[in-house]
Amino acid sequence: MERHLLAISGSGFSEEENAYIDQFLLKLCQKTSPIKICFIATASDDAPEYIEKFYKQFQSEESSHLSIEDLHMDNIQEIVNSFDVVYIGGGNTYRMMQIWKQAGFDHVIRNAYECGVIICGVSAGAICWFEDCYSKKGDSFTEFRGLAVLKGSFCPHYDSESRREAFDQWETERNIKPVYKLNDNESIHFINEEPVAKITT
Repeated sequence: MERHLLAISGSGFSEEENAYIDQFLLKLCQKTSPIKICFIATASDDAPEYIEKFYKQFQSEESSHLSIEDLHMDNIQEIVNSFDVVYIGGGNTYRMMQIWKQAGFDHVIRNAYECGVIICGVSAGAICWFEDCYSKKGDSFTEFRGLAVLKGSFCPHYDSESRREAFDQWETERNIKPVYKLNDNESIHFINEEPVAKITT
């Protein structure tokens, strides 16, 4: 059984309709529609407009979403493992990880990945899968531990000057390896925790 993880820097349905990277994601399922796809918008504090865009993009699929409150359900592992794809949205990575840990959802989502659920994460939803995270906490950047499924660290929005300078300095000081620095139009596809393709859209 192959494990797929698609780490997106900044493209996808939140930026454009019928985005190529979202079509690429669905093809990874290797099955016909409707694909069971779930959106988790914890990092954006369940922003309604973000969730609405998800449903619009994936209206032809069997789409659903899990709210922050839903993460505490007794049968959450069974629910998450039933999806073909889990799409994790962007926002505040640090806050998302705190919420997940409090709910025990960090173990749930990792188990789902290990059981073969295809994972797609954009920005915060991608950062969290790595060992070492360096992202915004309030007005400044901070270091914290991720899910540690993938080695090293991930920097989305590398074409942002302030983020690039902060990340590069941290990387040098900490000697983090490997690091994946992606501009907003770039994504990386991992199979069994190994990078197999860099996608530019």
